[in-house]
Amino acid sequence: MTVQLNSAVHDDLREAIEYYNRTAGSEIAIDFHDEFLRLAGLAADAPRTFRIYREDSTEIRRVNLQRFPYHFLFRQIDKNSIRILIVRHDHRHPSYGLDRW
Repeated sequence: MTVQLNSAVHDDLREAIEYYNRTAGSEIAIDFHDEFLRLAGLAADAPRTFRIYREDSTEIRRVNLQRFPYHFLFRQIDKNSIRILIVRHDHRHPSYGLDRW
């Protein structure tokens, strides 16, 4: 299954990576990016194993990063792809990014 990113997800990732690079060093920033990529791959391989965050006309699912206080929301577009809609800090306001789907 393929992973698509909402165009704003690139900004979300860049912001988090820059923060970790600035405050904790490049190794931690790289670890953050690697963990995101690993979990995005898991979400693509088995999207229904992640809990539903919001259910309406389309199911939005949530994936929590394990080492970092971040999560991402995604939806399955078809049987071959998912789209990651937002990557956000766990303490970000819950409405942040809801206009992306």
